[in-house]
Amino acid sequence: MPGLRPMPFRSTLSFRLCRDARAYLRASVVRRLLVFLAVALPLVWLVVAHERAQLGNVARDESYRNVKNLAHAFAEEVRSSIVTIDLSLSQLRLGWLRNPEQFGAIVAELNTHLQGHLHITLIVTDPQGQVLFANAPHAPRLNLGDRDYVQAHLKEDAGDRLFIGKPLRGRLSGRQTVQFSRPIYGDDGKLAGIIIAGVAPGYFSRFYDTMDLGADASIALVRADGVVIGRTTQSLTMRDSGKLLPGAPYLVSGKTGGTFQRVSRLDGVERHYGWRRLSEYGLAVTVGQAVLDANARYAQQKQLLVYIGLAVSLLLVLAGWAVFAAADQHRRGVASLAAAEARWKLALNATGEGVWDYSFTNRMVTLSPSTQGIVDAEGTLLPFGRSAFAAMAHPEDAHAVLHALYAHLQGATPDYTAQFRTRLGNGNWRWILVRGQVAERDGMGQPLRIVGTVADIDARKLQEEQIRHMAHHDVLTGLPNRLLFGDRLRQALLAARREEHKLAVIFFDLDKFKPVNDSYGHAVGDVLLQQVATRLHATLRASDTLARLGGDEFVVLLPRVSDTADARKVAEDILRELHRPFMTEGFSVSISASVGVAVFPDCADDTDTLLRCADAAMYQAKLQGRGRVAEHAASKRALAVPAHAERLAA
Repeated sequence: MPGLRPMPFRSTLSFRLCRDARAYLRASVVRRLLVFLAVALPLVWLVVAHERAQLGNVARDESYRNVKNLAHAFAEEVRSSIVTIDLSLSQLRLGWLRNPEQFGAIVAELNTHLQGHLHITLIVTDPQGQVLFANAPHAPRLNLGDRDYVQAHLKEDAGDRLFIGKPLRGRLSGRQTVQFSRPIYGDDGKLAGIIIAGVAPGYFSRFYDTMDLGADASIALVRADGVVIGRTTQSLTMRDSGKLLPGAPYLVSGKTGGTFQRVSRLDGVERHYGWRRLSEYGLAVTVGQAVLDANARYAQQKQLLVYIGLAVSLLLVLAGWAVFAAADQHRRGVASLAAAEARWKLALNATGEGVWDYSFTNRMVTLSPSTQGIVDAEGTLLPFGRSAFAAMAHPEDAHAVLHALYAHLQGATPDYTAQFRTRLGNGNWRWILVRGQVAERDGMGQPLRIVGTVADIDARKLQEEQIRHMAHHDVLTGLPNRLLFGDRLRQALLAARREEHKLAVIFFDLDKFKPVNDSYGHAVGDVLLQQVATRLHATLRASDTLARLGGDEFVVLLPRVSDTADARKVAEDILRELHRPFMTEGFSVSISASVGVAVFPDCADDTDTLLRCADAAMYQAKLQGRGRVAEHAASKRALAVPAHAERLAA
């Protein structure tokens, strides 16, 4: 073309060679980057998948612990309920043998004493099952000889034992009930009849309201033959009573308790189950938490792992491109990528929220922004040593933390893990989980650098403490419940036997409490119970234990007394405090109590009998006119007394 000079051949060749070289370099970078990512990204997401699976295992293990502990508490409540029903049957059959004409009045007094907490349909039959007495209105003359709870006592080897029947719709009550029966023997030792107590299956489901295991939680009471006595979920209450569940792990296992996971045959929900066997009654209890509910707590952490995986993947892409595109920074880029990858992998392995890096050479620690927030540090690069650790760690935790760290530094453990409380800037303490691993050692094997993660576990520790407290204390008053009181009584009894001294149990319930609820409402009644607990707790020694069994029933453990008079004085002090008026929600309320006292070893030498003796003495105080103290005579055996349903609350 005019005005243009042709390019020399040598210049054109040089231009083409440069252009081809740049294209080759770009293609080489892309190829190496793709190869790198093809290897690194699957590893990152394998780690993410592994840690998500680990969170699932943590959720499962935590769920198993919760349902196992709750199953134990539920079993104790059921056992106590059955003991109360059985004691009532034993006492009532004595009343039947002594004075059948006044038996109706005795039964009416029992139901009045229960104050509506437990309604018992009571039946007495002759040896052939013909109904002789029933407290159902307009009860017809029926024969119950075909019922299993009657036939069980007609066998030659039946003996004097409690039998628990299948849930059936009663011919007299018209409602579905669980029958508890015992034989009645005459003076000649022959079977004179059968006494039967019918209880609604829903009575055993009260424990469900105390649980917090999610929307699909369940509890169940099952006989040894697989028949469901009662089962409760949020959407289904006691409609499964009487159904058969053959082959359940808790029916075929020889253990007293355990856990398992399965899909429910009744509602199709997969759950983690904890179970406890009541061998003496041929029963088992189960508490179930839905797998979805158990995993929901860690859903946010699992999502965070995905975000971390995406962030790591993005970092790997950018770092890889920078490394392969800049030849002059190749060595430093590869080292930086390796260090970043190591930190992220450790963070994923620890499921933590912050990263730290400590150099033994200059004794400086580098904190990520999230770590800085967790430990409330004043900067991201800080000097750190033994004195700095002593200033931040709780004195009770420091020794165990240092021991774990030194074990790892010496090569005894593959990594370092510790949980301890750290002091915040405002003086408060926070639980943290710290993990680390030596990243570099010198030629002599001495550590040069350790990297790790830190996570805030304060909320988890608080929740664990709350769960432990709820399992052993009454929700309304904060007093020890039956489970914790029983443990303290057993320990005190062992100490009394070992040191050969006496202890006492004081059993009382509040007179005139039901009229307070009826007149002023349950809110005022709850405040009254709280004030009773506060007032009586202040009058007792620090070594004494005041517990609420449920409803308006309380029990006091005096772990060391000189004699019965010493225990009676404490009981009279309690009665005197209860006679003083209470101010609740602007109302002045006056109540009293019936108090029973039993002393070890004068009255009994084991926990259950000692409690029954105190219970019997309390019942005698009621019979003598209420508002008084009664002692259990040391020469008498423990008495069977009418049932106190709320005493059995967990």
